[in-house]
Amino acid sequence: MPFRDVIGHRRLVGLLARSIQRQSLPPSLIFAGPAGIGKRLTATAVAQTLNCLTPKTTTDDGVDACGVCSSCARIARGIHPDVLVIEPGDNGSIKIEQIRDAVERTGYRPFEGRRRVVIVDDADTLVVPAQHALLKTLEEPPSSSMFILVSSRPDVLLPTVRSRCLHLTFRPLAAPEIAKGLMARGHSEPE
Repeated sequence: MPFRDVIGHRRLVGLLARSIQRQSLPPSLIFAGPAGIGKRLTATAVAQTLNCLTPKTTTDDGVDACGVCSSCARIARGIHPDVLVIEPGDNGSIKIEQIRDAVERTGYRPFEGRRRVVIVDDADTLVVPAQHALLKTLEEPPSSSMFILVSSRPDVLLPTVRSRCLHLTFRPLAAPEIAKGLMARGHSEPE
């Protein structure tokens, strides 16, 4: 999903697009805000834009993914080798082994993309040892890798983890934004 398909959050999306265009995107980010408002979709859009084969320049001096090239399609399907999505396991938490594997993989150059992107969804479910395993990498990330921690409760993360990441706070969507997004996806106005 390219930035242009993200419903709402225009200020944050514009900031991310311009940062990617200027090659000034911080290597560690926390996307914080209520559940279900597009934080993970925005993280996927960042990964697509960073690795798109034919990125498009936007009107606000930013850049956006094309959304149709092989790289964008594989990221959207979750099968791109340079985009890792870490999610809670069956027990509802993210274990240290998952983080160690991701940290090890970020030590290598990207396989086929320009940047390796690690998206930690529901980062607030990281167990404390996993957060400790992530600290060194967040402090000194490899130049070709970046981490995006997606959380609806960032205050649960260790202060040392939070201090190593730039925070972007997503606000709840306004009713007109939701209606506009639904109509763009084929729903009628009364629905």
